[in-house]
Amino acid sequence: MTTPAYSELVTAVRREGEGILTAAGMGLDADVPTCEEWDVASLVEHVSRLYFRIGFYLSHRITQRPESVPELPEGEPLEVLSGRLDELVLALRDCDPDTPVWNWVFDGSGTAAFWARRMAHESSVHRFDAQASHGVVQPIDAELASDGIDEFIEVISPRIYGREGASGPSGSVAMSSSDEGSWLLALEPNGVSRLDVLSEPDVTVHATSSALLLATCGRVPWSSLDVTGDVDLLTHWTASLAY
Repeated sequence: MTTPAYSELVTAVRREGEGILTAAGMGLDADVPTCEEWDVASLVEHVSRLYFRIGFYLSHRITQRPESVPELPEGEPLEVLSGRLDELVLALRDCDPDTPVWNWVFDGSGTAAFWARRMAHESSVHRFDAQASHGVVQPIDAELASDGIDEFIEVISPRIYGREGASGPSGSVAMSSSDEGSWLLALEPNGVSRLDVLSEPDVTVHATSSALLLATCGRVPWSSLDVTGDVDLLTHWTASLAY
């Protein structure tokens, strides 16, 4: 599987960010069922701060770990989010994929491409969160969701497993989508790796790429998908990787 082109990821950031704005416009007081203790206002503030921070890194070509960033501008929540989305997309478009920009994985050797990918997936999942608050959820685009699973395995999981005291379950997982991709995984207490062959997985899951990503990110229960085998293994894995 191949990560979407830089321009496609930037387009996804815009599309999914607009989706957050549309859903949030239905009411900021609604609880977010997929994020404990958050209401939509909290979600909007979180995404606004994230867009603002990453937009700052990109527009200022930050190449070393920053000691601080400016404070998020004050204002009406949806206007603040809309402005920060505009700034982020503009900053991404002003960069080439290989423009040097710091990130927490590759540190001084990071590029803008990392943030286009990260913001596209962050935005798509939070768009689902915002929509879930008002009962109007839509699936994530299959190609984007498939790459989101790859990113979760290759980028997000190592970061979480690397935290002090982090530990996950042991077992093997075969995930296949009805539209885009498959994943054979070996789970260990200190990490997850992809396999070329897996003859007898502990658990097999089949669903759309969107549903697989949302389950991996803890947004929908694994039991709502087509699962054969040890569903508790999946539930434990997701719980151990909450972020």
